[in-house]
Amino acid sequence: MLQAQALVDYERFGCAKVALFVDTTEARRTAELLAAHGPAIRQVAELFNARILLVDRDNLRPETIIDQGIADAWLLLVAEGRNRAMTTKKNPQRINLDSGGDWERHAFLELLRQIKESTRIQEEVTGYYRRYEPRREAALPLAPVLGPN
Repeated sequence: MLQAQALVDYERFGCAKVALFVDTTEARRTAELLAAHGPAIRQVAELFNARILLVDRDNLRPETIIDQGIADAWLLLVAEGRNRAMTTKKNPQRINLDSGGDWERHAFLELLRQIKESTRIQEEVTGYYRRYEPRREAALPLAPVLGPN
Protein backbone atom coordinates (compact mmCIF):
# COMPACT_ATOMS: atom_id res chain seq x y z
CA MET A 1 0.00 0.00 0.00
CA LEU A 2 1.20 3.46 -0.87
CA GLN A 3 1.80 5.57 2.22
CA ALA A 4 2.83 9.19 1.69
CA GLN A 5 2.91 12.62 3.24
CA ALA A 6 1.99 15.84 1.46
CA LEU A 7 4.42 18.74 1.72
CA VAL A 8 3.20 22.11 2.94
CA ASP A 9 6.52 23.90 3.44
CA TYR A 10 8.75 23.09 0.47
CA GLU A 11 11.90 24.76 1.79
CA ARG A 12 11.93 22.91 5.11
CA PHE A 13 10.12 19.80 3.84
CA GLY A 14 7.34 20.43 6.33
CA CYS A 15 4.61 17.82 5.94
CA ALA A 16 0.92 18.44 6.27
CA LYS A 17 -0.80 17.01 9.31
CA VAL A 18 -3.97 15.25 8.18
CA ALA A 19 -6.73 13.97 10.45
CA LEU A 20 -9.83 11.92 9.73
CA PHE A 21 -12.49 12.39 12.38
CA VAL A 22 -15.15 9.67 12.67
CA ASP A 23 -18.41 10.86 14.20
CA THR A 24 -19.35 8.99 17.40
CA THR A 25 -22.58 10.83 18.21
CA GLU A 26 -24.56 7.57 17.94
CA ALA A 27 -22.55 4.54 19.07
CA ARG A 28 -24.57 1.95 17.15
CA ARG A 29 -24.33 3.90 13.89
CA THR A 30 -20.60 4.41 14.41
CA ALA A 31 -20.07 0.67 14.89
CA GLU A 32 -21.97 -0.03 11.66
CA LEU A 33 -19.98 2.65 9.84
CA LEU A 34 -16.66 1.17 10.94
CA ALA A 35 -17.79 -2.35 10.04
CA ALA A 36 -18.90 -1.30 6.57
CA HIS A 37 -16.27 1.32 5.70
CA GLY A 38 -13.35 0.54 8.02
CA PRO A 39 -10.94 -0.76 5.34
CA ALA A 40 -11.74 2.16 3.02
CA ILE A 41 -11.20 4.67 5.83
CA ARG A 42 -7.87 3.03 6.63
CA GLN A 43 -6.91 3.17 2.94
CA VAL A 44 -7.66 6.90 2.68
CA ALA A 45 -5.74 7.51 5.92
CA GLU A 46 -2.72 5.62 4.63
CA LEU A 47 -2.64 7.74 1.47
CA PHE A 48 -1.89 10.81 3.60
CA ASN A 49 -0.34 9.18 6.66
CA ALA A 50 -3.33 10.59 8.54
CA ARG A 51 -4.52 10.01 12.07
CA ILE A 52 -7.99 8.52 12.55
CA LEU A 53 -9.73 10.02 15.57
CA LEU A 54 -13.13 9.25 17.07
CA VAL A 55 -14.97 12.42 18.04
CA ASP A 56 -18.42 13.66 18.94
CA ARG A 57 -19.55 15.94 16.11
CA ASP A 58 -20.89 18.55 18.54
CA ASN A 59 -17.49 18.96 20.23
CA LEU A 60 -15.52 19.34 17.00
CA ARG A 61 -14.64 22.99 16.34
CA PRO A 62 -12.90 23.78 13.01
CA GLU A 63 -11.24 26.92 14.37
CA THR A 64 -9.68 24.88 17.19
CA ILE A 65 -8.30 22.33 14.75
CA ILE A 66 -6.50 25.03 12.77
CA ASP A 67 -5.51 27.35 15.64
CA GLN A 68 -4.12 24.57 17.84
CA GLY A 69 -2.21 23.00 14.94
CA ILE A 70 -4.00 19.67 15.23
CA ALA A 71 -4.28 19.32 11.45
CA ASP A 72 -3.67 21.23 8.23
CA ALA A 73 -6.33 19.18 6.44
CA TRP A 74 -9.17 17.19 7.96
CA LEU A 75 -12.42 15.40 7.23
CA LEU A 76 -15.42 14.54 9.38
CA LEU A 77 -16.78 11.14 8.35
CA VAL A 78 -20.44 10.63 9.25
CA ALA A 79 -23.16 8.05 8.59
CA GLU A 80 -26.44 9.85 7.95
CA GLY A 81 -28.16 7.38 5.62
CA ARG A 82 -28.73 7.09 1.89
CA ASN A 83 -31.25 9.95 1.69
CA ARG A 84 -28.72 12.62 2.70
CA ALA A 85 -26.15 14.25 0.42
CA MET A 86 -22.54 13.07 0.50
CA THR A 87 -21.32 16.61 1.20
CA THR A 88 -22.52 20.18 1.01
CA LYS A 89 -21.03 23.33 -0.40
CA LYS A 90 -21.09 24.90 3.05
CA ASN A 91 -19.33 21.92 4.73
CA PRO A 92 -17.12 20.22 2.12
CA GLN A 93 -15.04 18.54 4.86
CA ARG A 94 -18.11 16.66 6.21
CA ILE A 95 -18.64 13.46 4.20
CA ASN A 96 -21.64 11.15 4.51
CA LEU A 97 -20.28 7.67 3.84
CA ASP A 98 -23.75 6.14 3.43
CA SER A 99 -24.71 8.35 0.48
CA GLY A 100 -23.81 5.69 -2.07
CA GLY A 101 -21.35 7.86 -4.01
CA ASP A 102 -17.61 7.42 -4.50
CA TRP A 103 -16.70 8.99 -1.19
CA GLU A 104 -13.04 7.78 -1.26
CA ARG A 105 -12.33 9.81 -4.40
CA HIS A 106 -14.13 12.83 -3.00
CA ALA A 107 -12.22 12.55 0.30
CA PHE A 108 -8.90 12.37 -1.57
CA LEU A 109 -9.72 15.46 -3.65
CA GLU A 110 -10.98 17.42 -0.62
CA LEU A 111 -7.85 16.64 1.40
CA LEU A 112 -5.64 17.71 -1.50
CA ARG A 113 -7.63 20.95 -1.83
CA GLN A 114 -7.16 21.72 1.86
CA ILE A 115 -3.43 20.92 1.71
CA LYS A 116 -2.98 23.23 -1.28
CA GLU A 117 -4.85 25.96 0.57
CA SER A 118 -2.64 25.47 3.64
CA THR A 119 0.44 25.67 1.42
CA ARG A 120 -0.81 28.88 -0.20
CA ILE A 121 -1.50 30.47 3.19
CA GLN A 122 1.93 29.40 4.45
CA GLU A 123 3.57 31.02 1.42
CA GLU A 124 1.58 34.24 1.82
CA VAL A 125 2.51 34.57 5.47
CA THR A 126 6.18 33.62 5.32
CA GLY A 127 7.11 34.02 1.64
CA TYR A 128 8.13 37.67 1.87
CA TYR A 129 10.58 37.05 4.69
CA ARG A 130 12.16 33.97 3.19
CA ARG A 131 13.98 35.92 0.54
CA TYR A 132 16.11 37.55 3.22
CA GLU A 133 18.87 35.43 4.59
CA PRO A 134 20.20 36.26 8.02
CA ARG A 135 23.38 38.28 7.72
CA ARG A 136 26.42 36.40 8.87
CA GLU A 137 29.19 38.23 10.58
CA ALA A 138 32.40 38.18 8.62
CA ALA A 139 35.32 36.67 10.43
CA LEU A 140 37.91 39.18 11.58
CA PRO A 141 41.12 38.99 9.62
CA LEU A 142 44.08 37.59 11.48
CA ALA A 143 46.63 40.12 12.66
CA PRO A 144 49.96 39.78 10.89
CA VAL A 145 52.62 38.14 12.99
CA LEU A 146 55.26 40.69 13.90
CA GLY A 147 58.81 39.45 13.57
CA PRO A 148 61.80 40.41 15.69
CA ASN A 149 62.87 43.19 13.27
